[in-house]
Amino acid sequence: MRRAPHMALVAFPAALLTACSGAADSGADAKEPSGKPAVTAEESREVLKDWTERHNRAITSGDVRLWRDTVTGALEAPVTARVRTYGKLPKSARISLSNPVFYVPRQDDHPKWFGVAALERSGGDDQQVLGVFVRKNAETGWHAAHWLTFQGRPPQLAYDRQGYAIPAPDRDLPTAHANYLKTGDRGALTPDTHTSNARAEDQGDWTVTHGAITPGPGPSYALRTEDGGSLVWYALKQEKTLTGGTPATLPTELRDHLKKNGDKPETLRTTWQWLAIGYAPPTGKARILGESVSLTKAS
Repeated sequence: MRRAPHMALVAFPAALLTACSGAADSGADAKEPSGKPAVTAEESREVLKDWTERHNRAITSGDVRLWRDTVTGALEAPVTARVRTYGKLPKSARISLSNPVFYVPRQDDHPKWFGVAALERSGGDDQQVLGVFVRKNAETGWHAAHWLTFQGRPPQLAYDRQGYAIPAPDRDLPTAHANYLKTGDRGALTPDTHTSNARAEDQGDWTVTHGAITPGPGPSYALRTEDGGSLVWYALKQEKTLTGGTPATLPTELRDHLKKNGDKPETLRTTWQWLAIGYAPPTGKARILGESVSLTKAS
């Protein structure tokens, strides 16, 4: 299984349009802007700075409580599992974020959210990351709800006449992805290689029995694209039972989990958290643009 980056923001190339400088939507669906933006330009920079500081304190502490003040939704379970397996990480795991691009929709009510792309540096290496920040209510701070390393160029987003991103429906993309993993149904989705391989009935020398696959936890987040489609951030929870294999052929994080707990089971009941980003066109099949899969539970 592909592992999610330990904790680092997703960044798009600087060439992508931003929510604050994007071209206005001039199509038939263009409307006068209404409502306040989720954050101002100055606030978004402060959110990113403050969050990076909290992230770096949490990742070098090994304290689950600090992570609870940093992430939310579909990020909570994999972060908790990782901390319990690996504990605190060295200072070299701390990150810095540069060249941020903010995708800010208008939202009058809580919860509020916005997307961000940035170039993340950790341990001397750079990678592009794409994230979503959420603020549940006026009394809480901003937490990361979605994190994904991303390569390539997604569909261009649409913007209102003042340059803000436009919220969009998820067009049932999370459900279509879950249905494909359950049944192989390609009617609404064109899977990528990783999703296709995830339907395999073996994992190394283990036999895999697929269990429940459901969207979530947490909502999806979507913005309108220039062609009227949706760019969608979402999550899936997947259960699998593995039997009859040897530890050496297990995914690294599952093997590390067993080693830490001194377990050598013949049957493994596991839960995995998917984070994904996809594109749902106005008509036709959706496609997956990127995903990560992390262990959240094993017994």
